Amino acid sequence: MRKLLLLLIVCISFSGCLSTKKYHMAENNKKQTQELNGITVICEYLDEGDLVKRHGRDDNPYVDKDFVLTPVYSLVFEVEVKNKTSMMIKYDSRETELFFGEKSTRAAVIGDIESKLEDEKNTKGSSKLAQLRLAKKTMYRNIVRIQPGESYKGYVVFINNFRQRGDCVLNLPFMYNSGNVAEAFEFNYQLSKTKSK
Repeated sequence: MRKLLLLLIVCISFSGCLSTKKYHMAENNKKQTQELNGITVICEYLDEGDLVKRHGRDDNPYVDKDFVLTPVYSLVFEVEVKNKTSMMIKYDSRETELFFGEKSTRAAVIGDIESKLEDEKNTKGSSKLAQLRLAKKTMYRNIVRIQPGESYKGYVVFINNFRQRGDCVLNLPFMYNSGNVAEAFEFNYQLSKTKSK
């Protein structure tokens, strides 16, 4: 009986540690705008609170789950691009990088979200489908072409075991159809961590 009681106390203590998951917040300038040679980019960092307000908590692929020993974090940026040039420009997720701490991470694609959902053993199939639908609806596709005079808005997502806080640099290059770089945008954020509500 004593061993059972001791085991119960350890489990409760351990689960308490797991439930204090923290998420990243931008300390200032969550929404930034840059314009270079006819291309305007509006970039907003969306923290967990923003994502829950927009999409709820349960079927949200961008909100990291509680009670996970090695949490995988999603850093989400809503990016709107306005093409005021006379040429088509192209976004390519393979060229998009996030520099955070000692890590360089490429932008996620839908396949990365699928893999993340497959790893969540306690998530129901219907929830996984709902999360995948939301990701397909909101995330940038692998390659997006933006015609002159048009704009495009979506989420650029990075998935990693980001544990640090500090300087975070988002590098967003846009290409002409020829493959030459049209403009490269760099957005700087200072990220801290706060407890999840």
